[in-house]
Order: sequence, then C-alpha cells, then structure tokens
Amino acid sequence: MEVTILFLYIKNAQRTKMAIVWYLSSVEFSNKTLVSGVLLRKKPSISNPGNSSFRNALMIIDSYFNTAYSKRNIVVKLMGERIKIQTDSHGGFQVLFDFCSDQEVAIFEETGSTSLEVIQNYPIRFINSESSISIISDIDDSIMVSYTKTKVKRFLTTLLKPSHQRKVIPFTQELYQKYKQNGARFFYVSKSECNLMPTISNFISHNGLPQGNLFLTPYLSLWQLISTSKDKNFKFKVIRDILENSPIQDFILIGDDSQRDMEIYTKIVQKYPSKIKKVYIRQTQNKLNRKKMRSWEYLKETGVDAYYFKLEEIFSKTIKTDES
Repeated sequence: MEVTILFLYIKNAQRTKMAIVWYLSSVEFSNKTLVSGVLLRKKPSISNPGNSSFRNALMIIDSYFNTAYSKRNIVVKLMGERIKIQTDSHGGFQVLFDFCSDQEVAIFEETGSTSLEVIQNYPIRFINSESSISIISDIDDSIMVSYTKTKVKRFLTTLLKPSHQRKVIPFTQELYQKYKQNGARFFYVSKSECNLMPTISNFISHNGLPQGNLFLTPYLSLWQLISTSKDKNFKFKVIRDILENSPIQDFILIGDDSQRDMEIYTKIVQKYPSKIKKVYIRQTQNKLNRKKMRSWEYLKETGVDAYYFKLEEIFSKTIKTDES
C-alpha cells in the first residue's frame, strides 16, 4: 500500500511545471548579504525522509533523477532590490547584496510575478553575529559518522539510514553546544552534494547541533554523480570567502582526517594566520599512516593551536572553550 501511494505521489509531482527552490540561504556579514540557492524544474516526490528507511532511500534516489533548473534567468529580491541572474548548470546561483536586511529573500522566474516555493525544512536567514568567534565545520566524519573512506558502507549508510539513526560524534556535539552557549556563529562547509541537504539539515536539528549556513557542493544528476569530479578547491574557496567577509571575527576550524581537511586548513592558516584561533581534527582510525602524520606535522608547524581527537573522547573531559 505504501509503495502504491508513493508511486502515485511521484507521478503527480512529475506533472508540476513551475520550478521550485530546493535550497535557499541568506547569510549576513558585517555589511553584506550573501544569497545562494538551488532550483529544480519540478517539486520532488519526497523532500523530507521522516523516520523511514524506505522513504529515505526513495528521497535520495529520486533527487538524482530530478532535473536542475539550469541556465535559466531568475530574479532574486531582497529589501526592494531585484537582481537578475542566470542559474548555473546545476541549478545553483549566488548573489551578494551590499547591505544587510531583516526582510526575507524571494526568488522569481524571469517573467513570473509569484515567488517560487521554497521546500526546505531548515532556516533560510542567518543574521550577522556580534560574537568575536565563528566556527567553520566539516560535516562527514566530523559531526556525523559517514564512513567516508569505505565507499560501499558510506553508500548504504547514506541510502538506508534516516537522519535520526545516523551517529553523531560525541566530542563535536558537546563542543558545539558549549560554543553555542558562548554565542559563536556556525558555518558548515562540506563536499557532500546539495542533493543530501534534507538529510544533513535533519541530522543537525535532531542532534541539537547549532544551526548554521550549509555550504554544499552542486546539486547532481545521477549521470553527473557518476561522471563528474568535484572541485578539489571547493572548501578552500568557501572558507576564504567567509573569512574575507568577516573582518572582525576570529575563527575555529573543525574537520577530520578522512579527506583533505588538514591540508586545506593548513593553507587557510598560512594565508590568514591572525584570524584562525584554533583547529580541531578528528582521528577516524585507530592508527595513523605516514601521510596523515605528515599532514598533521605540517599543520602544527604553522603555529596554530591544534588538537587531534578520537571518536570516543568527550569534550568536557579534555578541553575548554575560549571565553572570548
């Protein structure tokens, strides 16, 4: 019965002609607002996986068969100012307004008079923080166990485990709660594609992690997922842009050793030594190979205050947050 209902829901959704906004964010900096998002040609059959493994799998699979609203002219409106821009080949766009505003952003098709529906179950607007500390965090294997190094296990976990069943990293969960209490601002930067936004946002909410803007790699079709290599410099460029638009904040970088976080963070510290206050790296395996040890040594040689922690460690027993 459930399968029949979902099949009919998919067929009905496929008849929808108006584009929809899969993801939208409006991030305030000191005197600017960065608006970015992803548009799809039609509303997906399931945009929230709920608590069902079946629905989670169906949502993820369906996302890779949906079609991005690519190379189309749209209008982004904020506080009366309208900017016309063309979406990229993945349905993505990015606009930087030279002011901050407490109004909601709206997206229109080029000739449309009605703003497009935004279907995400996650905050859109992130106001500028008065805190002197901001956190830039990776997601996979930094706050959420994702088995990044084991492709089959990662695939099955992503496909079959809804957000509430995914394991959180105890150390970073407690660390973030402490920093949140001190008023820190959070940015999440991940190489996960935007297709997984519902899973990631639900995971953050379910585990009581601070809500912050999600910077994810472009939305992908199934063919693009198989054939396209992701930009290796994606994280570096996003973190660079955040830092350059945050002139009065200091930053803490948090990642893991399963991918290139140590290399990227080392370059960031070298480029912005006065802005990076601390770096945390999660150790994902019991033993460190030579490559990881070498990357760790390079990071420490920058002189930044760095900490290498394991999965089972608990924050309150090891370190304290900075009261600044």
